[in-house]
Amino acid sequence: QIFLLDDRLQISLGVRGQFFSVGAADRPGFLGSITPERSLTGDGSIAYFFRSTNTKLRAHAGNGFRAPSLFERFGQGTFARLGLTRFGDPTLRAEQSISVDAGFDQRVARDRARFGATYFYTRLQRVIAFKGFIVDPLGLGRFSGYINQPGGISRGVETYVEAAPWRGGDWRASYTYTNSDRFVPTRGMQPEYVIPKHLFGMTLNQRYRSFLVSFDLNRTGAYLAPVFENDFPFRTAELTFPGYTKADLFGSYERAMSERVVITFFGGAENLFAAKYFENGFRAPGFVARGGINLRFR
Repeated sequence: QIFLLDDRLQISLGVRGQFFSVGAADRPGFLGSITPERSLTGDGSIAYFFRSTNTKLRAHAGNGFRAPSLFERFGQGTFARLGLTRFGDPTLRAEQSISVDAGFDQRVARDRARFGATYFYTRLQRVIAFKGFIVDPLGLGRFSGYINQPGGISRGVETYVEAAPWRGGDWRASYTYTNSDRFVPTRGMQPEYVIPKHLFGMTLNQRYRSFLVSFDLNRTGAYLAPVFENDFPFRTAELTFPGYTKADLFGSYERAMSERVVITFFGGAENLFAAKYFENGFRAPGFVARGGINLRFR
């Protein structure tokens, strides 16, 4: 980390190397020709603060690497109709990605409020995916399993506003626009699953003496999700699930019973207005209330 110009300029740099080795006795036959990939990943960020206007400009760039897991290399499973089936591929290559982002933060009203925005871009250069009816060049008896393929792209904008308008109260609102695509063989880039383009959130917290009340409101836009058939021929349907608004309200009261014991009463409700929505294709709970007592010993 580097701090210059009276700490107005901040620079952070990082690097990481990953190195693997496999003993000859652990890679018999054709595995003897497999050499695990090594990686060198880097990460850097820079920020500059304008004290005259309370403005911060910032940027970041980095790349990522993930070696295949043991199950992705050698995993297998048993199905009632198909018997023992191999999913893994010992020759899988690692996942790689690159990402950049840039934005600003602005403080106003004597630091009682601030707002900001960030543009982000991430490209998955290579990923490990699970596919059915794949080619089996190594003769491992695979008809489905893990393979390498090009990844996808995600880009968008994140914005936020934070404020403490009065004593004991704080407020935060955020909006995110995401345009995310995944690579599909023979079809090219397609919208990514379970990532809505629009997300809005708002949180209100108010503390008065020993009381604390929190209210959360979230709006999730429509999204695409797969629904799988869990038996042969393992078909998949792509369904569009509508957007929904979900509200949560919770409160607590804290009191010291003695110098060493503090008791807290809490309660509230999730999905306050019983909105009907789905998570990954499954119906989510409606109105859910909970409460309780917490004892803390100091």
